[in-house]
Parts: sequence; structure tokens; C-alpha cells
Amino acid sequence: MSFRFLTLLASLFSLSFGSLVGNEKPLNPSVRPKEQMNTFHLSLDALYWYTSEVVDWAFTLKSAGATVKTSYKTFDFDWAPGFRLGGGYNMAHDQWDTRARYTWFQAKAKATTGGPVTPAFLGARLGGLEPFASGKGALHLFYHMFDWDLGRAFDVSQTLSLRPAVGFKGGWITQDLNTSWEKPDHLGVYVSAKENLKQNFSCGGPKGGIAGQWSLFKRDHMTFALIGTLEVGYLWGHWSIKDKYVDTLNVTARILTDDRNFGSLVLYNFLGLGWDLNFNQCRNHFALKFGYEIENWLNQCQFFTDTSGSQNNSLSFQGINLRVALDF
Repeated sequence: MSFRFLTLLASLFSLSFGSLVGNEKPLNPSVRPKEQMNTFHLSLDALYWYTSEVVDWAFTLKSAGATVKTSYKTFDFDWAPGFRLGGGYNMAHDQWDTRARYTWFQAKAKATTGGPVTPAFLGARLGGLEPFASGKGALHLFYHMFDWDLGRAFDVSQTLSLRPAVGFKGGWITQDLNTSWEKPDHLGVYVSAKENLKQNFSCGGPKGGIAGQWSLFKRDHMTFALIGTLEVGYLWGHWSIKDKYVDTLNVTARILTDDRNFGSLVLYNFLGLGWDLNFNQCRNHFALKFGYEIENWLNQCQFFTDTSGSQNNSLSFQGINLRVALDF
């Protein structure tokens, strides 16, 4: 990625901020020294995310005269904490910088329903016991993701700076779905069944984006600013899906699904406020940032149901991000 191309990206993006910057002369809007020194970068993000994903794990049929009502059962996730660790290097040569980050997060969801209820997944349907009198479901999601980028900040005006960047994104998202079912037989003895589905997703590929900082207040070595980031990644994606069913009648079923490989699109955006401080004669830099972020994975859920085939639904994370960063 050439210096000229990054300059062009910054110029095009800055057109949307014309009402903010006017005809001001280009000046460094931050309190960092004009000549960036070779320094290391460390950051820690405290995350509090809410997970959204549509997974139809069961459905009920209720008749009212000549009308049959179908109701699909899905999961509602709770808010959950996570973290992101980052490191990097600020280069004095041509003012470039590079960042690497690791994000860890997990989410859980539970649901129950009463009968007559029919499992949505093929394994339980092969047992031949549906409809059941009751059902329970639990979905556990694990998120491990790595990001690396290379970028350079540009001064657009006295109040606005932009940082276009290109890089790489890759990691794993695992979803473990467990369901259990019960129904009485003709003697009144309860028969139970369990089904486990697991989706292992791995990915890797290029990403690009741009970050902006609009200074709201400056004084001495401090800056208070509105900050934002937009990123998009198009990654190679690999899905491995397993489905196993067992019941108390000694019936076992395993569903073999071919692994899937196709492009995975991910979108990310962040909007918030930042406070920056230079100290030690401007050799070191401390930053505190707070805001809201959204990350959306398209076509992420690939569980195969007996009712609608592949789910093919999006997975999104959104919530609060509090970041502490230090350049030294």
C-alpha cells in the first residue's frame, strides 16, 4: 500500500466532513509532537457485548379449528463481558504505525418450551419420538479473533485527523448447542432424548478501514475528541458442523455434514469519545477511549435444520468498549 494511495483515501473520506473543517489550514489536531518518535504501544479494552443470532431450535404446532399456528423457538443472549489486548509500534520514519490485537469473548443463551414441541434439527427427528412434551436448549458461543493493521494518520485540518489502514483478520468462532427432550410413553413412563450440535468456524483474510478523530477541546497537552472507526474484512471461511442424537430407547444418530468453504464478510464500526494526554516532555502518550461498537458477521450460522435447511443467518456483537492505551 503506497503512501500516495493512503493519501488519496484520506482525501476522499475527508470530503464528508467538509462542514466541520471549513477552510482551516492543516494543523495537527492532537497534542502529540509534530515529529512522531519510535515508541511502543500497549492497549487494553474492557468489552461488554450483547450477542444477536437467529437459531430456530424447535417449533410448536397448535390447531384452532381449521387454522394451524406454527411458532418457532429461538435464543435470547444475555449481556456478557470480554476483553481485547493490543500491542504495536509507532515509527518515526514517515510516521507509520502498526497494531496487533487479540479479542476474547463468550456468550450463553438458554430457552425452554412446552409441548407438543418438535425439534428443528435432523438428528432428533430421526429418533421418531416427536412431538415431545417439553424441551430445553442451551447455546454456548466462544469468540477468539486476531487483528493486525498498518496505517498512517493524516492531518486534515485544525480539528480533524484521519488514519486509513490495511491489515489482516483471523481466528475462530465456536458454537455449541445442546437440547434435551421429554415425553411420556403409553405406560406413563417418561422417555428422554438429547442432541448436541457443534459448529466450528475458522477464518482469515484481508481487511481495511479508516479511523477519524475530531477535536472538540484542546488545552496544553490534553485533547478531548469525538472518535470513530469503520472497517470491512473479506475472509476465507471454513465451517465444520457435527450433530449427534441419543435417547433412552438406545437410539443413536450422527448426522454427517460436508465442511463448507466460502467467503466470509465482516463489518465493524465504533463511535465514541477520547481523552489524550502527552507527558514526559511529549515523549509518552496516554489515551482513554469510551464508546459503542458493532461487529456483524454475515451468513455465520450454518446449522442445518430439518425445517428450512441451512440457517445461513448473521451473527452480530454490539456493546460498550472502554480502552486504555499507552505509548512509551
